[in-house]
Amino acid sequence: MTGIGAVLRAARIGAGVSLREMALRVCIDAPHLSRLETGKRPVLPSHIKAYERALGVEGLADDMDRRALLRALAATAAGEPLTRLLDGLVAPAEAGQVGRIEVEAIREAARHHSAMDLQYGGKVAANVAGESLRWAVSLLDRPMTSETRKALSSAVASLTDRVAWSFHDSGLKYQTRRLSELAIRTSSEGNDPTLTAHVRLNVAAFMETMPRDAAAMLTGIPQQSGVHPLERANVAAGRALHLGNAGEVREAKNLLGMAEDLIGKDYPDGLPSWAGFLSEPHLCAILGDSYKAIGEYEKAASYCQQALRGFGPERGRGRVTVMVRLGLVRLAQGRVEDAREQAEAARRAMATVNSVQARERLDKLTSRLDALA
Repeated sequence: MTGIGAVLRAARIGAGVSLREMALRVCIDAPHLSRLETGKRPVLPSHIKAYERALGVEGLADDMDRRALLRALAATAAGEPLTRLLDGLVAPAEAGQVGRIEVEAIREAARHHSAMDLQYGGKVAANVAGESLRWAVSLLDRPMTSETRKALSSAVASLTDRVAWSFHDSGLKYQTRRLSELAIRTSSEGNDPTLTAHVRLNVAAFMETMPRDAAAMLTGIPQQSGVHPLERANVAAGRALHLGNAGEVREAKNLLGMAEDLIGKDYPDGLPSWAGFLSEPHLCAILGDSYKAIGEYEKAASYCQQALRGFGPERGRGRVTVMVRLGLVRLAQGRVEDAREQAEAARRAMATVNSVQARERLDKLTSRLDALA
């Protein structure tokens, strides 16, 4: 047994005080004190001061710091894992009313997580999102005004939606489903109809093996005036993809025409902060996938090429995905060598992207090309 708790225990035993007597002196129950002394609970400065007062001693904190530093030096020589340095660390206690600061912090976390996911892939982003999301959800139980609660719900929904997409991109279905449920619930309690539409679009994408059900989730959203026009275009193209996969080509074409009309206009109102990725290249990538689903390969290829011209290194995962999609389109057109060229470009791009979904699609394209060799 080492650490702060061991220092407290040694001081207590050295003074000839039993654990039960110490509990009475510091007004803390004996089982909790035992957990402090054995390192099962973090020792706070208030605990150290209580021990010093109860035992009539000083310098326990100094002794604690000295021992900790000596252990750190020893660990350097012994190659102790760096994660051990985090043992006993806890976040500051949260109390009081939630306000604009917390809401903006969650929005910033969502923007940061989204950027990481788009550039490096879901497996990278999912690994670092847990603590931010846990903290964000915990705020929902604290007091706040009704307006703040709406804003907070939308902020939490935005972060949850991005984390759910990262888990989906990592091939983790159970986690994706649970987070999707949370995103739907919190977005419906928020104040951002554009975000609610986007959450439903992503949940529909997770249901890609059930295209009719996925399309049904998006019914009516492209016509909702309260949703930003670019998100309406995004949803229209997404619903067209599912309808195309279900064989409903005529309705899919109507939706694609609506999406193209919406994209071709200027809008004075800016996008919400969480939707910075909703650019023209992003929408071109969605249109390319949708036109591929209804068998219009020339249009699909044209939109894929537009997306690739617009995607920079900050859209690493998108670049890989569109390269593979373009390869599949070229294969469907019988342009095998062009398909091989896209597969090789995607393979090179995967060096900086960790995406299970992109890897599986690339493997599918490669297998089909190998069968033609």
